[in-house]
Amino acid sequence: MLTETALVTRRDGNRVELELQRSSACDHCELNQGCGTGALGRLLGRRSRPLAIETDKDCKPGDRVLLELPESALVRASLLIYGLPLLGLLLGGLLAALLAVPEWLVVGIAVFGLFAGFKLAVKATRRLEQGGQAPYIRQIRVNH
Repeated sequence: MLTETALVTRRDGNRVELELQRSSACDHCELNQGCGTGALGRLLGRRSRPLAIETDKDCKPGDRVLLELPESALVRASLLIYGLPLLGLLLGGLLAALLAVPEWLVVGIAVFGLFAGFKLAVKATRRLEQGGQAPYIRQIRVNH
């Protein structure tokens, strides 16, 4: 299980909006100054990232919560988000090359396949969320 702490910023019925703090794995490493990932983290800075989830837990704005996500859900989502667009790009380019069309059209069809893959990935990840593969609140830490 992957865990992350978040702050509840808003509640609307069963929908809770959370604020996640972006963190870098390199923040705790002794090679932080010489690491490319650490430099990228310093460049991008620490920004909060909003996340909205459905929950029946009794949490209020200002509470800190512990979120959990099954590792299998992260792997599936990663494969969908990265794999489907890449597959669309390759299949589009291959299909266009087999049709013996001009090179500029091969590139155009490959790019179309890439965007079609992105669209499919968005739909597939929404299905994962509806199938119980979304983050959920495990514990509430009341801040009052």
